[in-house]
Amino acid sequence: MKKLFIFSFILFFGIQLFAQAPESFKYQAVVRDASGAVIPDQTVGVQIQILEGTEYGSAIYVETHSPTTNSFGLINFNIGEEVFKTVLSLQLIGEATVTL
Repeated sequence: MKKLFIFSFILFFGIQLFAQAPESFKYQAVVRDASGAVIPDQTVGVQIQILEGTEYGSAIYVETHSPTTNSFGLINFNIGEEVFKTVLSLQLIGEATVTL
């Protein structure tokens, strides 16, 4: 029983040592114009922001993308992989209440 416990302990914590948070995550949306019609086969601009406190708070992280829609108006991109990103305050990211 003691050997089983030690083996389970080592296995569990050994796996935890290799666990890492992903550097990015996938985002998918359908782009529509003001009348609700799909915008097919066009490049669109998308800006992602993390705001401090409320939806009116200061932006502490900003990232921009320029994906191209497919024939159904669908865009796909990874948040966290864009070259054009700005981290405005590393200290606030750990302490801020984020509203998405």
